Amino acid sequence: MKAAAIFVAFFLLFTCASIAVPVPMFPGNMIPTWLRIPLSEYTPYIEAVANGLLYGFITWIVFFLINRKIDIVHGL
Repeated sequence: MKAAAIFVAFFLLFTCASIAVPVPMFPGNMIPTWLRIPLSEYTPYIEAVANGLLYGFITWIVFFLINRKIDIVHGL
């Protein structure tokens, strides 16, 4: 359950940060090119969601692996 909360928190953090700060971040800035999406007023939101998903997932994986390592060391 902690892992889901970590994912949601970092997904929201990176999505909001990508919307608030108009600086191109990988992979969000590449999504319209890869999927051949024409530029529109919704393009920044698509890019922000892509960034939130990727960086939220990476943070979740790191949390999961560290938590697993701690559980193995403590024998739980």
